Amino acid sequence: MRDSVIRSAFHQSILKSEHNSSDVIVVDELGLKNGQIRADIAVLNGKLVGYEIKTNNDTLIRLPNQIKAYNEVFDNVYIITGDKHFENILLNVPQWWGIYLITETDNGGYNFKCSRKARKNREKDTFGLAQLLWKDEVIDILTCTLNYKVKSKSTKDDLYEIISTEYSSTTLSTMVLKYLKSRQTWRINPSTLS
Repeated sequence: MRDSVIRSAFHQSILKSEHNSSDVIVVDELGLKNGQIRADIAVLNGKLVGYEIKTNNDTLIRLPNQIKAYNEVFDNVYIITGDKHFENILLNVPQWWGIYLITETDNGGYNFKCSRKARKNREKDTFGLAQLLWKDEVIDILTCTLNYKVKSKSTKDDLYEIISTEYSSTTLSTMVLKYLKSRQTWRINPSTLS
């Protein structure tokens, strides 16, 4: 039960309709917290939805930090897990996270059963959302929207701090989503789904 195999099966089954929509972008390995943590799958439609994969071969050592990072940015979160970690995950992920249980089929494929549907995240953090943006995108927001003069010595964190204090998490989330969806160079899952 390898992550890459599970990810591919999830794309081809649960996320098939998202891949077929011209309005939705599906991204593998979305960097959170300036790339310190990666969301296994992110779906960008009218909201940000994150998916974390924990197969039976994985450990849960990194899960606390992943939970914190996911909570900062995603509107909804799902964890996709095998039976080995299922009980532990039920106890440790937030109640608003959705859970998919992975089961293996007789022919060696995988099914995904939604054990708990995700609910709306009410813990989003403006600084975490700002960290999803590239520096030029932050500068664009500051100069075009806030008429802010960016100093050449300003670091990314300086700029993130400014926009994170200027906007609510709801407003900033909408802005971030717009920038993410407009990127030309992007790690979109290129698989053609049939």
